[in-house]
Amino acid sequence: MTTKSIAERKWWKIGAATFLSVGLLAACGDGENESDVDDTIDEEIEQDIEEENKDGE
Repeated sequence: MTTKSIAERKWWKIGAATFLSVGLLAACGDGENESDVDDTIDEEIEQDIEEENKDGE
């Protein structure tokens, strides 16, 4: 009887871990390319540098 309850608890834990893992992957994988975020930051920095160079001349 004790062995059955230990096995049941183990399967419940495995099921819960699987459910949470799939949920986490679904939340993180929205399919959008995150490199666009980096590109806009680089462009803003370049614009700031160009503006500073114009002000310094």
